[in-house]
Amino acid sequence: MSLGDDQLLDLKDAIATAFRPMENLFKIMGSASVDEGGEMARLCSEIGQELARSFRAKLRPMHGK
Repeated sequence: MSLGDDQLLDLKDAIATAFRPMENLFKIMGSASVDEGGEMARLCSEIGQELARSFRAKLRPMHGK
């Protein structure tokens, strides 16, 4: 079974939308002060945000297909 262009775009959008809450969590973690969330939260936030950027970069080529 092959996906058509419209189906592929719909799938890409659905994946990106499903991932958005996790991406927002990483952003919130990054805004925590060292006193409130500790350095660990900030480090995890940096890792998560970089993974999110990489994930979105992988989804972009699907948009052109």
